Amino acid sequence: MSLVFAAIAPHGSDIVSQVADDPAVMAQTRAAMQELGRRCAAARPETVVVLDPHGLMVSGAISLGATATAFGILGDPSGRHIQAGFECDLELAAAIEADSDRQSLPIARLVGDKRKGEAILPLEWGALVPLWFTAHPLTPRPRIVVLAPDRALSRETLVRAGLAIARAAERTGRRVALVASCDQGHAHHPGGPYGFDPASAEHDAEMIVAIAEDDLERILDWEESFLEEAKVDAYWQTIMLMGALGHTPMKPELLSYEAPTYFGMIVAAFAP
Repeated sequence: MSLVFAAIAPHGSDIVSQVADDPAVMAQTRAAMQELGRRCAAARPETVVVLDPHGLMVSGAISLGATATAFGILGDPSGRHIQAGFECDLELAAAIEADSDRQSLPIARLVGDKRKGEAILPLEWGALVPLWFTAHPLTPRPRIVVLAPDRALSRETLVRAGLAIARAAERTGRRVALVASCDQGHAHHPGGPYGFDPASAEHDAEMIVAIAEDDLERILDWEESFLEEAKVDAYWQTIMLMGALGHTPMKPELLSYEAPTYFGMIVAAFAP
């Protein structure tokens, strides 16, 4: 098999009702994420690969979780929180690394310090929120692979890294769902931590068009200054997703968009 499902999914903590201060604030996105989960379940993935903008990063490389298990907690461990653990798909991770080596791509394996016992890959909100809606509800629960790209890598490198993921899925015979964990512009509100910049709304609108018209390639030409003004964390993972879809074409469907706080959130599903 190969890629059987793909998604662009946001990772704002308040999407998860169990930890939200006000569950009504991101209700539209939460409903779309629940629908994303239903579609992922229908694709019956054996492994969910997450492209994480907030995971453990290695300068000049794409980090690749290569521990037997992964675990994360979201929220206050002594109060409202969720937690989830997953087995990692070490065979698929090794296949991604092997294909990356053939392309001379910079992959950094995260194995932890096994002298202190079996290493566990920590999952923060960038990985845990999408997994909560896609992998966590499924029985049996899919294994996972988490990759986190250094944003300084070239766009060509990121495209080829996405291609490596799709080829590894095909080579191992896995049914793989690929999830790009992405929040969009972060300067939608003057009271937010990044202030206000109209580039955020412009960025989000253009990303919606790129998805709706099945033309993610158009974002390859976006200027670095535009991305900086829009304060995005979606760009690099989306390029990797585009590379994977170049190998395994899928049709997109925009499920929702909203910016109820200072950052925008797109939920999109891709099906063969």
